[in-house]
Amino acid sequence: MDSKWQVEIDGKPKLWNFNLRELWQFRSLIWMLYKRNYSVQYKQTVLGPFWMIFGVVFNTGIFTLVFGYVGNMDSDGIPYFLFCLSGNIIWTLFASCFLGNTRVLMENAYLFGKVYFPRLAVPVANGLLNMMKCLIQLIVCAGVWAYYLIRGEVVFTGLPLLGMIPLLLLSSFMGTSLGMIISSLTVKYRDLGHVAGIGVQGLMYVSPVLYPVSQLSPLLKRIVYLNPMSAFVEAFRYCLTGTGSIYWPGMVYGVVFSIVITIIGLILFGKTEKNFVDIV
Repeated sequence: MDSKWQVEIDGKPKLWNFNLRELWQFRSLIWMLYKRNYSVQYKQTVLGPFWMIFGVVFNTGIFTLVFGYVGNMDSDGIPYFLFCLSGNIIWTLFASCFLGNTRVLMENAYLFGKVYFPRLAVPVANGLLNMMKCLIQLIVCAGVWAYYLIRGEVVFTGLPLLGMIPLLLLSSFMGTSLGMIISSLTVKYRDLGHVAGIGVQGLMYVSPVLYPVSQLSPLLKRIVYLNPMSAFVEAFRYCLTGTGSIYWPGMVYGVVFSIVITIIGLILFGKTEKNFVDIV
């Protein structure tokens, strides 16, 4: 009797191993992994999901106190708390997607060695959880923005507000893809997991999260815009508050970088997932 296999697993090397249809077929598993990650992070905690808000608000408050009041950092004419909060939200999304996937292969080796399913389901579930966190943080940011709008300290930007959506998606793709690359390399080089954590913290200071690009010298601007996230942070703040500007060469660079790094991440992750269990 002729039969058609639903899933075919073989050892033939393939450069491109991404199957969107198969990933969609395992959407229920992605949802289960999403709930597992949520439960692991917030189960038996006093504040529970409020930690999603507390971390960003607390960090923003500390930055506002140190850089805004003590350091008297310029904020392009808007309250420094909102200036820092808007940059901190999109940066936190990128950093969470990146750090949440740097050890995704190592931490789930016990699961990958038992049953077949598309390994990309785990990074996708991590990304969905981080997007949910970002959505909740945006609601808090909207409340802060509305408060300053009533006080007349910010303006309603209108249609540019919709530009925040693709910026958040690009940031999550970039962070997830970079995390997948580090995760693939960490299988052989364990030190990279530690270096990634230190690197992403330092990289924040080469992004206009705490300071406006308009106050930098031309040389420092070029250095800052070498970081592909810098143009996204500046554009996100512009869409929300109307301050700053959109640096289009930096935006093109960031978009191209996101696309290229996503392709590299998928290829490298697909090649590593086949035999990493034997290495681990």
